[in-house]
Amino acid sequence: MTITLDLEPDLEQRVLAQAAAQGVSPEAYLLTIIGEAVLPCAPEVTTLEQFEAALDAFSEGTEALPVLPPEAFTRESIYEGR
Repeated sequence: MTITLDLEPDLEQRVLAQAAAQGVSPEAYLLTIIGEAVLPCAPEVTTLEQFEAALDAFSEGTEALPVLPPEAFTRESIYEGR
C-alpha cells in the first residue's frame, strides 16, 4: 500500500533528522514508527502453556513483594478519611 503524507516543514525536518541519526531512510524510519504504534506489544499467546509461560516471565522477580492483607482492599481502607 502506498500512502502520501503532506508533512509540515518542521515535522519533515524532524523526521529527516531522526532517520539520519538512526542511519536509515525516512521511509524506513516512518515504517518502524508506524509498526510500533499499530502492532501489539504483548507476545502472541495461542496455548495454555504459552499463556502460563508468559505469566511466569511477567511475574519473574516479584517473589519478595509483600502480600497485602484482605483489609487493604476494603472500601473503608481505600476511602479512609474522606
